[in-house]
Order: sequence, then structure tokens, then C-alpha cells
Amino acid sequence: MTPIWIASYPRSGNTFLRTILWHCFGLRSASVYPQDLGEQNALGEVVGHVELSTGEQFKPGEPILVKTHNPPQDRHPTIYIVRDGRAATVSLWHFYNRKHSLRDLIEGHHKFSTWSNHIQTWNPWQHPNALLLHYEAMVDDPESVLKQLSGFLNRPIISKQLPERDQISDVDGKWVRKKSDWRNDLKGEDLAFFYSINQPILEKLGYRCE
Repeated sequence: MTPIWIASYPRSGNTFLRTILWHCFGLRSASVYPQDLGEQNALGEVVGHVELSTGEQFKPGEPILVKTHNPPQDRHPTIYIVRDGRAATVSLWHFYNRKHSLRDLIEGHHKFSTWSNHIQTWNPWQHPNALLLHYEAMVDDPESVLKQLSGFLNRPIISKQLPERDQISDVDGKWVRKKSDWRNDLKGEDLAFFYSINQPILEKLGYRCE
């Protein structure tokens, strides 16, 4: 059965989308990364995680939904999630425990390249079978996102109830952080540097530069 990729730049809402798929559609999902959610079985239950590295499998008839941050390897159906690159970069900085400088992350000195290059590589605008979702819409307009997902996956919405973000972050705290504002960390020369690399794609996706 052909897999459906759940693709994104890191820290762009991949785990949140997987949570939506599980709670609102009853669809589990896996990851190309072994033990992707660490040792937290509780978070895996919230997300509907299938741990392929231990031999766990999808059930017959289930769509094979698989998370990845890697570059595309094929033209399989894809749900590509975008998030304001400023917020994604700051969240990644915290995920790495601030061991890298913000500037290094902005410049793509890690295995997932720059925010804009990741998006351009996947090119969800011209992918023959891709659904482009904005993280911000998932948060602010979930009704619209559920309709898009239902149409793309040809699956009925079985629930519109989701656990609260803070409730999930209390379970984990690393993969799902409490709400924060990128402006507290990304400013001045670092923000200008971010724009020098990412402004065209930022604006193409409808994000305002400040």
C-alpha cells in the first residue's frame, strides 16, 4: 500500500497534525525515525503512534501515514505542513536545548537545511498529490482543516474533540511545548538575517514581515 507522507520542516506542527488525525479521524501514523517520540509511551498514545522499529504494523485497510522531515524521495501523496518560519526556527532552537546558535539554525547548519529550502524542495504548490496545511490554521480554524483532511484522505470526521495543548505538553514538554512567542528570542540582527534568507518564501506563504 502506498504511504502518505506527513512532511514538514521540524517544529512546524507535525505532531499536532498526527494528534488531529488520531483523535478526529481514528487514523494512526508512524515515523521514519525510530523511537521518534522518545521513551514516552504516554505521548505515543495521545498521537496515535505506530512504532515501526519494534515490528508494530498498521492494521489491514489503514492508510499508511508516515511522518518525515527528510527531503522527498518519491511523489507519493503528501500532507505538507508549513508554519511561520520564525516560530519554527525558535522552537527548533529550544528543542536542541539552545546548543546551536539561532544564526546557525537560520543558515541551515543542521541536517534539515534552511526553512525556505525545505519548503522549496518539497514544493507542495506543484506536487501532483499534496495537501498544503498551515499550522496556524490548524490552531485557529480547525473546522476548515478537518474538512480539507477529510476530502484529501477520503475519510469521515469522527470527532472534533482534541486534547488541549497544555494538556499534551504536560505529558511531554519536549515534542509539544507550551505556547510561546518567537519575538522574545528572534530579533535584531538575527531577525534581519532570517529575512535575508527566507523573506520571499515567508511572503509567498502569506506571513507578514515585521
